[in-house]
Amino acid sequence: MAVKNNSKDNKDPLYRKVTHSEYTGIKKIGDKGPQSWLQKVIVPLDKYFYKGNMGGQTVTDEFVESPAQAYIAPLIFGGVASLFVLLSLYILFTNDEIDGSGNEFIYYTLSISILILLFIIYYYFTMPKKEIILNRMDGTITFPGFMWKKNITMPFDKIKFSYTSGGPNFIGAYMLVIVRPDKAGSTLGFPFPGIDCYQDLAYLTWYMDKNRPLPPAEDLDAYREKDFERRKKGKFKKPLYRSQIPTPEATPEQQAERERIGGW
Repeated sequence: MAVKNNSKDNKDPLYRKVTHSEYTGIKKIGDKGPQSWLQKVIVPLDKYFYKGNMGGQTVTDEFVESPAQAYIAPLIFGGVASLFVLLSLYILFTNDEIDGSGNEFIYYTLSISILILLFIIYYYFTMPKKEIILNRMDGTITFPGFMWKKNITMPFDKIKFSYTSGGPNFIGAYMLVIVRPDKAGSTLGFPFPGIDCYQDLAYLTWYMDKNRPLPPAEDLDAYREKDFERRKKGKFKKPLYRSQIPTPEATPEQQAERERIGGW
């Protein structure tokens, strides 16, 4: 699927070519099927939560570049593995009362922890660059592939979004995830900015709908006039995605001009 690029003739450093446009060969390990796919529709948002910023390193009316959580997970698991290594060594060198079977268990724990730690260190320093880039003008999202797989760039309207089921008492449930277009149907946690799957996807959909005004965020205030003029030049085309709430312009004057020219 060819996607027209509007990003400064492909010279923008955040522009990425589309790598996948469809899902093929999904085995539904992470993909729970159509009943779990979330709709791309703008719903009422928690105005207190979303009024601040979008949590990105680079935030404009055209792009958002966010930190990839793929870098955080190895640090967390590496820290846990290191803790087990240190704890096992401490027990071995300070407790003389452990019997033979107890020693075997500690040595087993130590060996497994060291292997896991070495694997994590190797992965951290050899994994490809992980990126999360929202390209609003082209309507694509770039997100990390699984482990050593390269980053994936897909049209936003083709991406399957789902949610986590969580653990006991639903701890960790209803967090937004992307279903990757790989053979396993693996998923990637995609909190944006992280309240729940429905609000996160609604906010993301609002930003990715280039025919609507920018969503509420102080990071975007500097670009509202520029974005308005761009859409005015295009005679205020109809929105790309549905909304259950009004998405007016930043000022009453701009709203009146949109209604006069484009209407909706």
